[in-house]
Amino acid sequence: MTLKSIFKLSLISLLLSSSGIFAADNSAVLGQWTLDMSVQGNAVSVDLAITEDGNGLAGTWTGPAGTNTLSGVSFDGDSLSFSMQTQQGTMNVSFELDDNTLDGSLSTPMGDLPIVGKKSS
Repeated sequence: MTLKSIFKLSLISLLLSSSGIFAADNSAVLGQWTLDMSVQGNAVSVDLAITEDGNGLAGTWTGPAGTNTLSGVSFDGDSLSFSMQTQQGTMNVSFELDDNTLDGSLSTPMGDLPIVGKKSS
């Protein structure tokens, strides 16, 4: 085996063993969340599920109007954000994570609605 071959094998081995170093740690937001908000004076509870798929983060938002698939799910530092298509159009949601609590807002055509959530599993 030549020195060049040994170098290549060593480099490949190093890259394979360190690939986890660069992966984002999404574990803090993965799972089921129970969200509470007020819509036109009415308390509304929503179930949020955040999962990982082959392309990063994914999830669903299940509330009184049914289940919506999330798009553009991003978790950076303590900030979680995503959008979803509803009958009223595209809704953008953003949260700040503090331990097992999400605190944020849902942007609607009528303005922003505050949302607070707790991790349920």
